[in-house]
Amino acid sequence: MGNFRAHIQLFSYIYLLMVINRKFQLLSGLSLLCLLLTLHDLKGQSNLSLNTYNSWTIHQLYKQDSIVFTTWKPILYIDTAAQHFEGSWAKRKLFHEHLLILQKPGFNIYGDIISDTYIGSSNRTIPTSNGKRSSKNPSMNSRGYRIFGNAGTKLWFETEFYENQGKFPAYVDSIIRRNRSVPGQPLYKNVGDAQGIDYNYSTARLVYMPNEHFLFDLGYGKNFIGDGYRSLMLSDWAFNYPYLRISATWNKLRYSLMFSQYVSEVPRGRDTIERNRIGYKRKWGQTFLLDWNIHKKFTVSLFETVMWPDQDSMRRKDVNYSMFSPIMFAHGSKSPSGISNNMMAGLNASYRVVKGTTIYAQAVADNLGSSGTWKSRYGLQLGVRSTDVLTPGLNLLAEFNTARPYMYATSSVNTNYSHLNQPLAHPLGANFREGIFIADYSYKRFWFRLELLVSKYGDDSTSLHNYGRDIFKNIATRSAEDDVKMLQGVKSDLLFGDFKAAYILNDKTNMRIEAGLTLRNDKNSLRTYKDRFFYIGLRSSFRNLFYDF
Repeated sequence: MGNFRAHIQLFSYIYLLMVINRKFQLLSGLSLLCLLLTLHDLKGQSNLSLNTYNSWTIHQLYKQDSIVFTTWKPILYIDTAAQHFEGSWAKRKLFHEHLLILQKPGFNIYGDIISDTYIGSSNRTIPTSNGKRSSKNPSMNSRGYRIFGNAGTKLWFETEFYENQGKFPAYVDSIIRRNRSVPGQPLYKNVGDAQGIDYNYSTARLVYMPNEHFLFDLGYGKNFIGDGYRSLMLSDWAFNYPYLRISATWNKLRYSLMFSQYVSEVPRGRDTIERNRIGYKRKWGQTFLLDWNIHKKFTVSLFETVMWPDQDSMRRKDVNYSMFSPIMFAHGSKSPSGISNNMMAGLNASYRVVKGTTIYAQAVADNLGSSGTWKSRYGLQLGVRSTDVLTPGLNLLAEFNTARPYMYATSSVNTNYSHLNQPLAHPLGANFREGIFIADYSYKRFWFRLELLVSKYGDDSTSLHNYGRDIFKNIATRSAEDDVKMLQGVKSDLLFGDFKAAYILNDKTNMRIEAGLTLRNDKNSLRTYKDRFFYIGLRSSFRNLFYDF
C-alpha cells in the first residue's frame, strides 16, 4: 500500500508541473509514458538525486574518469550533495536547501522561487529614439521558479519560468533593438524609451533512460556540442527551441540524433504586427553526432547538421520527409519546392592529458570549395581547460576560434544557421578570429571569475555590403567572389574584459551577492565604442546568459 501511494503522489506531482508551465505540457504524452515505464522500478530504490552540469559546475565533469562521452551537453550526474542540514527552517531554506523538497522511496522533487536582480552604472547612455529620458543605469529584475526531480535513475525532469524587466548596457541594448530579441533569450516588448524591456523565459526538459544503452531527451531548451567555452557546431548562445534527442550507446560508441525546430526570422520592420498575426516562419534541424572513445583519454566525434525549410515563399508546407531519416548523411538535399538545405559537417576531439586537464578541438565545414573563394567556408577551434590548477578551486581555460567569411550563411533565412535572429553557433557570426582566457576560483562560499577576450573581425562598411560576417544576409549579395580573405571588409578590433566576485548564500539555488565590472572596446576606422559597466546585485539561477561579444 505504501508503494502504491508513492506512485500516486509521483504521478500527481509531475501532472502538477505540466499544468504550471504551459511549455511543459508539450512533454505530457512522453512524460506519462516514461513515468509508467519507471513506476515498477521504484520499490526499494534509494533516494538518489540527479542533476545536470552547468557553467558553475562544468569543471567537475572533466575531473571524472567514469564519464567518457563529454561532447553533447547537458549531461546528467548523480548528485550526492547533502540535501538536509541542521538549524531552523528559515536558516536551512535560505542558506543550505531547496525551498521545496519532496522525497519518497525512489523519487525526488525539488523546487525554488528564484529572484535575480541587480543595479548598475554605465559610462555610455542607453540610446533612445527621441533623445529624451536617457539612462546610464542598466538594471535587471527577474522573478521565477525552478522545479526539477527524478524517478530513480531512469527519469529526470526540469521546468523553469522567469518574468524579466531590464535595461542593458548600450552595446547589448543596440543588439537587442537590431535583432528584436535578447541575446540567448526571447522576443521582448518595449516598456518605454530607455526605460527597459519586458520579456519572459521558460524552459522544460524530460530525460528518460530505460537502460545503460538508450537516452531520450524531449524538451524546450538548449543543447551544446563541444568541450570548450564556445562551440562552432551547436552552442547554447541562442534562445530555447523544441527538440527531441535520442542517444544509443554501445561499448565505446555513442550515436546521437536530434530533431529540432527553429524560428527562421523575426521581422525588423513595420511588418512585425502582421507577422505576429500570421506567425513566424520556421525551419527544421537534424543534428547527428557519432562519438568514438578510441582510448580512455581520447574521444573523437563526427558531426553533421542539416537545416530544412518548413514553408515555401507562399507559406505552404515545404517539408522533405527524408529530414526524418535517423541515419547520418542519409537524407535528401532539397525541399519539394526545390530549396537546397544547409548541411554542415565536422569533427570534435578531446584528449585528457592528465586528470583534470583536457585539450580539445573542433573543425566544421559549411562548404569546402576552392581555396580562397567564397565557397571555402569553415571554422576551427583549439583550446585547453584545466581544473584545480596549483590549488583546489582554481580552473583555467584558454581557447582560440575562427570562422571563414560567409560561414553559416545561405541564400535564405529559412536555411541559415540561426534561430530567432540569433546565431546557433558563435555570437560573432563569421569572418573573425578570437582568443579567450577564463579563470575562476572558489574558496568556501567565495567565488571569483575573470574573462579576457580579444577578437578581430571584418565588418560591413554599409548595409549594402556583405563581407561575410553577418550570417543573416543573403549569401548571393556577397561583396567578394574569388579573392575572399579572412577579416575582409572593415577590419575591427574587439577587446572585452569582465570580472565578477560573489559570496554564495545558497549553493542549491546559486543565490549570491555579486558585483561585476565589464570593460569593452570595439573600434575600426568608421567608429569607436567604449563601454564601462559596473553592477551589484542579489542574483540566483544557473542559467547560461552570455554578453561577451
